[in-house]
Amino acid sequence: MTRRLVCFVPSDRPVGGIAKLLDYAVHGARHGVDVVFCMQNAESEVGKSPLFQKPYFREYGSNVELCVAADLEPRADDIALFTLPSSHAVLSSLYAAAGKPAPAFIHLLQNVRVANTAFDNGYSYRLLPKPLHRICITQEVLDAVAPLVEDPDRLKLIPHGFDFEAFARAPERDDPIVVNFNMFKGDFGKQVMAALGERPEIADVQIAGRGISWQNLQASYRASSVFLSTPLPEEGLYLPGLEAMAAGHVVITPDAFGNRFYCDFDDNCCLVPFQDIEAYCAKLLWLIENWQGAAFDIRQKAHLKAADLGLDGECTRFGQELTTYEG
Repeated sequence: MTRRLVCFVPSDRPVGGIAKLLDYAVHGARHGVDVVFCMQNAESEVGKSPLFQKPYFREYGSNVELCVAADLEPRADDIALFTLPSSHAVLSSLYAAAGKPAPAFIHLLQNVRVANTAFDNGYSYRLLPKPLHRICITQEVLDAVAPLVEDPDRLKLIPHGFDFEAFARAPERDDPIVVNFNMFKGDFGKQVMAALGERPEIADVQIAGRGISWQNLQASYRASSVFLSTPLPEEGLYLPGLEAMAAGHVVITPDAFGNRFYCDFDDNCCLVPFQDIEAYCAKLLWLIENWQGAAFDIRQKAHLKAADLGLDGECTRFGQELTTYEG
C-alpha cells in the first residue's frame, strides 16, 4: 500500500505555487493515498484561507487532512512533497526533532529560477545536486535543472495541469472587448491602460487585485475577452495567462520562458517585449481593428490549447509516480 503523502508548503496564501501543491495533494487523495497538506505557517484559521476555495479541492479534496507544521506527527515511512527549496531544510528538522528518519522527498520544481544561485537564498542551487526524486512541471524547467542534478533517472516531467473547467468559456465572435489584468506582481497593467487612454471600442476594464477570491477571479475572467499578461522576466509558467485562455481571451504577453508551455507566440496569443508599454498599446489597437477576424481566430486557438491542459492528465501521471513508493 502506498505510504502517507505529506504535501508541505510555507503558508496558506492562495498563490500559484502553493495552489499547485494543493492540486497534488488532491491527486494523491484521488488515488486512495492518505494525504496531509501541511502548512509551515497559516495566516488564517486552518482551512479558512481562500486557497481552499480552489474548485478542484472543493470537488475532490474532502479526504485531504489539513494541519500546520506544529501539529504534524511525522511517520518513519512518509513521503514528503514540497516545492519551495528551503522547505527541504524545514522538513528535515521537523522529522529529526520527532526522532524520525528523513522522509522520502519529492521536489516539485515549478520555476526555471530554481537553477539560479540567488533564488531562495541559494538553497535551491545547493539542493539540486542532492539525490532526490524531482518532478518538473514543464520542459523548460526540466531543461534548466537537468545539467545540475546528479541523478537524472529520478528527474521526471509531469506536464502542468490546471482547473480548466473552473474558467472555461468559449469565445464568441461578437463578444465585447473587455480588457483584464491583475495586480499580483505590480501595476504595469494600469500603466498600459493609462497610456492607451479612453477608447470607445473597449467596453470595460476588469482588474484583479491581490487576495481576490476564486469566485471573483472566475467572474472577472468570464466577463472579459482580452488579457494583459504581466509576468516577471522569468516565470515557471505564469498561470493567469493560461486561465485567461480557458476563458476565451486573446492574451497579450511577453516571452517569460515558462509560459512557452502554453503560448504559441503570435498564433494563440500576441507576443510583446517585456514591459514595453508602447508595444502593449499597439497590440490592443490591432486587436480593436481585427476583433471579429484575426483576433477571434487567436481566441479560438487559445481556448482549444487550454482545454488540452486540464488536471486529469497530471493526476494520472502523479499516480504512476506514487506507485514507485508502494510497499
